[in-house]
Amino acid sequence: MPLPLTDLPIEDVIDELRHALAADGHAVVQAEPGAGKTTVVPLRLLDEPWLGTDKIVLLEPRRVAARAAARRMARMLGEEPGDTVGWVTRDDRRIGPSTRIEVVTEGVLTARLVNDPALHGTGLVIFDEFHERSLPGDTGLALALHSRRHHDLAARLLVMSATIDGDAVAALLGTGEPAPVISSAGRTHPIEVKWRPRKRRDPLVPAVVRAVDEALRGHDDVLVFLPGVGEIRGVERELSSHLGVDGPAVMPLHGSLPSAEQDAALVPRAMRRVVLATDLAETSLTVEGIGSVVDSGLARVPRHDSRTGMTALHTVSTSRASSEQRAGRAGRTGPGIAIRLWSKVEHGSRPAFLPPAIAEVELSDLILDLAQRGITDPADVPFLDQPPAQSWADGVDLLRRLGALDADGVPTERGLWMARVPAHPRLARMVVESRHPWLSCLLTALLEDRDVLRGSPADLPADLEERLMLVLDRNRHHPDADGRALRQVRDRAHDLARRQGISETAVDGRDIGAALAVGFPDRVARAKPGIRGRFLLADGRQAKLSRHDTMADVRGLVAVDLGGRPKDPTINRAARLEATIDHLVYATPDLDRTVAKIRDEWGVEPTVGGSHDGMGSRNVLLALGGSTYLEVIGPDPAQGEPPGPRPFGIDDLDGPALVTWAAGVPHLDLWIEWARARGVDPGDAFAMQRTTPQGQVLHWRLTMPPHEGDGVLPFLIEWPGLTPASSAAAGCELMSLDLSHPDPAIASRLAEHAVPVEVARGEIALAATILTPTGVITI
Repeated sequence: MPLPLTDLPIEDVIDELRHALAADGHAVVQAEPGAGKTTVVPLRLLDEPWLGTDKIVLLEPRRVAARAAARRMARMLGEEPGDTVGWVTRDDRRIGPSTRIEVVTEGVLTARLVNDPALHGTGLVIFDEFHERSLPGDTGLALALHSRRHHDLAARLLVMSATIDGDAVAALLGTGEPAPVISSAGRTHPIEVKWRPRKRRDPLVPAVVRAVDEALRGHDDVLVFLPGVGEIRGVERELSSHLGVDGPAVMPLHGSLPSAEQDAALVPRAMRRVVLATDLAETSLTVEGIGSVVDSGLARVPRHDSRTGMTALHTVSTSRASSEQRAGRAGRTGPGIAIRLWSKVEHGSRPAFLPPAIAEVELSDLILDLAQRGITDPADVPFLDQPPAQSWADGVDLLRRLGALDADGVPTERGLWMARVPAHPRLARMVVESRHPWLSCLLTALLEDRDVLRGSPADLPADLEERLMLVLDRNRHHPDADGRALRQVRDRAHDLARRQGISETAVDGRDIGAALAVGFPDRVARAKPGIRGRFLLADGRQAKLSRHDTMADVRGLVAVDLGGRPKDPTINRAARLEATIDHLVYATPDLDRTVAKIRDEWGVEPTVGGSHDGMGSRNVLLALGGSTYLEVIGPDPAQGEPPGPRPFGIDDLDGPALVTWAAGVPHLDLWIEWARARGVDPGDAFAMQRTTPQGQVLHWRLTMPPHEGDGVLPFLIEWPGLTPASSAAAGCELMSLDLSHPDPAIASRLAEHAVPVEVARGEIALAATILTPTGVITI
């Protein structure tokens, strides 16, 4: 049905906008909040001759705003969402075969421009609320302009904003001459600003409650701007208690709420309400019936987070422009009041606008998106603000380290798979490369947002396993756990697994470190020998854990969250990443005689392992508890003389001897990279396999036993699946592995492998103490 004429101010400039888009193909609309630009403009342009049967794509920076705008337009047409108007976000969509206006979030548009630079079937792209200057918004506009120049993008481009440098955007949009700039006034009434400054060290919640009390002396509803969900919950608890059951309804409004609760907060109701909102209510959403605004003066914005090496939300003071937008929400229907929790003097010192996100965030996501389009130099893309050179270089370095880009900046096959995962490249690498994909989905969801344990990091345990167990076990309790955050992690992990076709399997907490190391290779750390709670990071920095933390004694870890001073950081969140004693090598010149002796003296029958074809050897196996086993290896008469010496010095032995041992590692290439960076070369990795007498094929990768250390230093081995310990004869248990060497450097080199074994100073010796069915045996 045709849209009836509304009384919204934007109607006055629709004809001018139609003419500009028909004649020039692009335009800038500057319209104050309340003008009606988000909902009226797309509907009024739907029947333009130049659009034909193509779609209009309306870009909204927030999922809440996208759904609200689509619902509002559908109601204006007397339809349901999914008919003429629908939405597409990262998490859900409601569109149908007749949908002509698609309201999308920014990441959706970027993905479309990467996959289809010409945007076939799209006649107009509208960039709404462009003043927010988010990274996806800037990227989407830059890619659209790049496509217009290089890929014959025919869609017209329209940028709409409340407060922005319209001339700069017009110059960027224009093809020779600047794009037309069309201005529309909003509809606001006088706003009385009251200054109620809060000292920086004073708690926020009581100050907000006092300001709300003052605002409720009026007659309309109150809108409170708070930086994030945590502050909203704190104010909600305190205010609900303060106002009582007969007082105004206290209603939260933020992006992580269910859509029904978001919708309920937007419209007036019979009883008065106090709406507690993040900055999404600043311009993206219209909250009806508001007469007073309480402004905390704070917002949570994306910034590069050196703690995690990714982008995270940080709390900052709002700009002057943002403050004016917030205050204007009180003057939509009549004179209003804005109570600001900072001083007039401080207001004057605040920046007019916050810097664009492209200047503040970690850029690896952007770099990978552009690389898929063959763009390796940001100067080739018409950004409104070019990304900082150092941030770009850092992002390229990270992507190369993750294996997403080659030396020329071209995406690798791994990089293309990573780009399909809607997560930061560190986390995407975990998902596409992990042997435990469901675990990686859980860890991705855990690390994308704030810690699910609330409080000062110094008072919280560092171990990520505790957090993971809280996600997996709904009955598990922790006094600092945030129940809503845990539910969000579960939902996000399930959604990510569904999108990637990953089955939800059993999870072993011992695999967390190995999964994280794939995405955080630069955050791998080794314990400093003799200093409890001190670690050495891969980049050479030292890091520390509280001596009272349960992880203070681990030999290795992945530190995904580093706080404190950059040069001496504190590990806030981490996971164990240690090697194990995989197996001991007990070599003998006569395997049959040694097996008979073990049978008689130890009281256990070893399991036949198999022959090593071409090496002239065979083995038998004994489980030693856990994942550790004893390999007894000797000559294989059935093979005849091998072309070279048998392994482990078998040919030179007079009797059975413990000759060396293997350290089991969860990520062999990572261990080799670390060791070589520290001046220790464990040798190259190579793959082996053998078939057991039961017909199972065992696969493993290992390094050659090092010559240096005379068997005291282990070789490294990695098992992608079953290990011999799972099928070897049981009944024995390794009590201790005792090593000694006269060279103190051997102890340091062993520490680089993060194995829970020490090397004593003394003569070269290897000894294992084993509990057998007949007693304790030392070999």
